[in-house]
Amino acid sequence: MTNPTTAVNPSRESLQALAALDDKGPIVMANLLKFAEPDGRDRYREYSRVSSREIASRGGHVIYSGQFLHATDWDTVALVYYPSRGAYLDLQESAAYQAAIPDRTAGLTRRLLFAFKEAPMPQKYDPIIKADDDEIYVVNLLQFKKDGGAAEYGKYGNVAGKLIAERGGSIALLLDAEQAMVTDDDWQRLILVRYPSLQTLMEMTSTPTWREADSTHRQSGLQNTIAIPSKPLLRG
Repeated sequence: MTNPTTAVNPSRESLQALAALDDKGPIVMANLLKFAEPDGRDRYREYSRVSSREIASRGGHVIYSGQFLHATDWDTVALVYYPSRGAYLDLQESAAYQAAIPDRTAGLTRRLLFAFKEAPMPQKYDPIIKADDDEIYVVNLLQFKKDGGAAEYGKYGNVAGKLIAERGGSIALLLDAEQAMVTDDDWQRLILVRYPSLQTLMEMTSTPTWREADSTHRQSGLQNTIAIPSKPLLRG
């Protein structure tokens, strides 16, 4: 049984389901976070001090950390790399990590946690460091419609990919779903897209080419989506 986002923490059943999968490669845990008021960020920061050390000791690291630009259901995002499912599951057995979980629970009102795996195309898992004050990254979680939704969205992706590249943007990460952990929806793909600026994104989405691809392919291919622009937080 998968816990809803208001539960914050994964259920035992979700952890067991992840453990039952073949451990053939790295996974990325997508974390979308909503902080509790008034001191949720401070409590979560205390948890992060411990968890970052424990994750690093198992060969993991944060690929991307971002602050969402607009008021939404979420405040921040963290995409965390683990070299294997075993590394993530071993983390759950750490006494230090378990002792820090109450700070995480108290610091959040909601959390989306979903495990993703490498898509057919090769991925780079290096930390994404903030390059300048203008660049943004859009976090896209996708749930496709049945009977051809993924293929229809792929047609949109062919058009959008060219528009993004023409404006100096790029696909930073593209991953397929592995295991639902804490979620209200069954996501199937994660795409992290870099744009030189928010203005670049807004200009692109106002073009007739993008609007046609959106109405013809993107909307007809998606059952549900989260698509939120964010500012990178990691510094070199």
